[in-house]
Amino acid sequence: MIGRDLSIPYPGRVIRLVLLSVLVCLPALGALDSVTELFQAAKYDDARNFLEQGTEGLRAGETSLWEARLTNDPAEALLILREGLSDQRLPDSVKTRMVLESAGIEFGLGHYQSSLKVLTPLLNSDQAKVPGEAFLRAGLSLRALGRLQKAREMLASVKPQDPAFLLARYYLGDIALEQNDSGLALRYFDSAADGGDSGSLHRVAGGRWRALVNEGREGEAADLENDLSRNASGCLALMEIQRIQRSRQEELEAMAPVDPSEQGTSDATASRGRYALQLGAFSDRGLALEFMRRYRDQLPDLRIDEVRDERGQFLYKVRTGSFVNPALARTEARNLAGQLDIDIMVADLSGTDSRMD
Repeated sequence: MIGRDLSIPYPGRVIRLVLLSVLVCLPALGALDSVTELFQAAKYDDARNFLEQGTEGLRAGETSLWEARLTNDPAEALLILREGLSDQRLPDSVKTRMVLESAGIEFGLGHYQSSLKVLTPLLNSDQAKVPGEAFLRAGLSLRALGRLQKAREMLASVKPQDPAFLLARYYLGDIALEQNDSGLALRYFDSAADGGDSGSLHRVAGGRWRALVNEGREGEAADLENDLSRNASGCLALMEIQRIQRSRQEELEAMAPVDPSEQGTSDATASRGRYALQLGAFSDRGLALEFMRRYRDQLPDLRIDEVRDERGQFLYKVRTGSFVNPALARTEARNLAGQLDIDIMVADLSGTDSRMD
């Protein structure tokens, strides 16, 4: 199960987590084998009934671990795991699993700080015994909190021989892409070229495709896409590649062609600098495209800049123009706001957005 996105079933809801090695690598005991087989077969009611009938053969903490997995409510699962961790008889492997699953549930609920808090004692223990999954979970939580440098440090702590290494490299590459360093992203993706399950390898291939496109290496990107189409036609990475291509095509279609003989550009918008005018920001790309279509006649150079917010979620910002002088940008923003009767922001493309007065 290493490296797969899993949906943890709770009756009435599904909590989607980035869970690694959910099924524990523990000694092959009769009771453990039985409940594991039922869990793998998604026979959750049968697994619950099995636990209720008796847990002879399970080690200290294993009953709590399975009860947490099979409970109806993530909050109850967290409570079971916390109570289980208070048992001083816990074998180290079971204790580690409880910590990782607690952190995974907190992460799935969007409680990133709580996820880190759960992981901290494990991360501060003997580093040689800390599984790579702990560093991976911590890195993802730190990234979601916007602490990218610390996230990179955690992800880089996963050793090459660890099962979590491939996904750690993928997320390091993804962060590099987020920061527009596609060269660094490619190095991370290339270092994760093999050694994982097919789903993780496909994910790395999808990241590599994005980096190649950003580097202008369209031929290599096309070869990679064709390889995925032949060998993994239904994989999520290929679906994401196709989604990106559709979005780009829609964006091109939404942009009216600029005829220099009919559309003049001011000195301000002809300049190239760190400031732009932002007309809107959307969490849904389709809404951003619709907004762009609405104003494309007045502003033929409208574009969509895809960025991440402090939680790591994508935002699609509709912008126009490029300015060296911030005062000139503010003046143009005031004029444009009056013409279009909408709020305009001056966006600092170095990373700081400031609202126009």
